Amino acid sequence: MRPPVDVAVVPAPAGAAYDLVELLTVTQRRVARGVATALAEDGATLDSYRLLRCLAVGDGRSMGQLVGALNLPAPTLTRLVDAAVDAALAYRLPDPADGRKVVVHLSDVGRTRLIRLEALVHAHEAALASSVGRDRVAGLVRALTDLAAAERSADA
Repeated sequence: MRPPVDVAVVPAPAGAAYDLVELLTVTQRRVARGVATALAEDGATLDSYRLLRCLAVGDGRSMGQLVGALNLPAPTLTRLVDAAVDAALAYRLPDPADGRKVVVHLSDVGRTRLIRLEALVHAHEAALASSVGRDRVAGLVRALTDLAAAERSADA
């Protein structure tokens, strides 16, 4: 087994890009862990919460749309949707444009659950903003929003 590498002493292969990737990865994992802990209070996972949020926008989503929006492998998404349907948080209907496909919708029970989960996530985000500063968090959100938009434009 190799000893852990201290990234502070490893030269960045492409300048600041290595630092950016490392910082984003570490930060994402820490924030996700904190949110997951908060969601676990209500028996939810981060991915199930993200699914409910995605379904709350618009009038249902196809499985393909959900895979793209959530960046999850299709089998993982299928398990998430199956669990949401089993818990009456979501339901499937045939796609009106193509009866071979299904569209997943958020149920009223799912909408109520999402409200509770949003409160837990907002409380966690407020605590984070309080500890590092609201302006810093707002700046980070702006920067990440711009980065995501640039990535979407490059993919289009």
